[in-house]
Amino acid sequence: MTKAFSILPLNLALALSLASALPSFATSPPVITPPSGTYSTVQPTVTITGDPGANFFFTTNGSVPSVLSTPYSGPVSIGKTATIKAIADLSGVQSTVTTANIQSDPSSLPVPRTGLSLWLKSEFGPLLSGSNITQWHDLSGAAPANNATQATGSKQATLVSPAINGYPSASFNGSSRNYVLANQLTDLTTGFSIFAVVKPIGTATKTFIAFSNAGPSNLVSLETLNTQVRLNAYNATTASNVITPTSSITVGKFQLVDAVHNGAASASISVNGESKISGTVQNLVNTARTQNILGANNTIATYWNGELAELLCYSRAVTETERKNIQAYFFNKFQLTTATATAAPVFSVGTSTLTEPTEVAIAVPYNGIGYFTTTGVNPTTSSPVYSKPVRINYTQTLKCLIVANGINSSITTANFTLNSAKWPAPDPLDTRPLQINLQLPTTAIPQ
Repeated sequence: MTKAFSILPLNLALALSLASALPSFATSPPVITPPSGTYSTVQPTVTITGDPGANFFFTTNGSVPSVLSTPYSGPVSIGKTATIKAIADLSGVQSTVTTANIQSDPSSLPVPRTGLSLWLKSEFGPLLSGSNITQWHDLSGAAPANNATQATGSKQATLVSPAINGYPSASFNGSSRNYVLANQLTDLTTGFSIFAVVKPIGTATKTFIAFSNAGPSNLVSLETLNTQVRLNAYNATTASNVITPTSSITVGKFQLVDAVHNGAASASISVNGESKISGTVQNLVNTARTQNILGANNTIATYWNGELAELLCYSRAVTETERKNIQAYFFNKFQLTTATATAAPVFSVGTSTLTEPTEVAIAVPYNGIGYFTTTGVNPTTSSPVYSKPVRINYTQTLKCLIVANGINSSITTANFTLNSAKWPAPDPLDTRPLQINLQLPTTAIPQ
């Protein structure tokens, strides 16, 4: 008996030792095919694969999947856009979530995919909380995806829709809004290219995007200075830049800004397809860059002030032919060559003294949206949208703004006066509800 009791603890200790030495198994996350990206050919279905023997569960509405979600049994049909999230389950052990944001866009054929490191599109990719963009999904096809993320609500850009030619944009306020990019652009020895459809609003120095290390060191960034554009290129801490002449960009209007570093000590900047500057710069090197920011510089300062509709970044110099093709893609999509001015709205009745309440029609172009107020306050894109003649019931001031192709018109104003004794303005302090009492007639109508 004594030996039995002495052997049992030894066996137990051995068993525990062996158990602790066993590896802990994890289930691999599933693979979604095709992965995140914008494709120039239609992607009709997606497939989900992974560890042999694993079961897969997925969602198509952006929610986080669980073992209670739809089980995968074969190719899943998708439309023009799709957000697929999936997990794998093997012997009761679940994997992490795999996400694929997929867009079929044949019009994107001119955009080369080789070396494409970041593609942010305002119409597909932003993850919203209200109008705030909490995360902006990268559609470049890079693995892993170079998503832009900001967890703090006060630092998140807001979605403006529509902004230009029916497409939305992300609005940055010039004081707090910025995003951290998931991946660093490491090897830039063959150059760097960036294309952005932007509407600058603020003046002074405003950094649109930056890839850098502390210092700054090995910085590459694009920024606006009033009506100029500057591309910075650092080799270690040795600075260089090219900057366009004044009046190269127009504040308050959408335009295409692109810059290319050719990997051979030269860089150039174009605005709306027109070359503005080229010059000698430092070469970029192959090194990890840990401070990668959208909407500010590498130290989270000189915040961008304006709107962004779409962005492309390449870890190489695009060729001149590719550059022209990309510019053509943006011109066609956003109608940039015609988005130069918007006519002011025209009222059917101008400033006048009216004899009775009147309806006032507003002429709005077919591709524009009218925003109006009747309180004397200047309208914005948050004001009511014009859809039918505005009725003037008492002395009021009508103002209207038109936005077409992302371009704001000037504001048209008309002051209307009516006899206040006959048509008094409502008392803002009178909160009583309208009450109407109906009574049946007590006298019959003669036959």
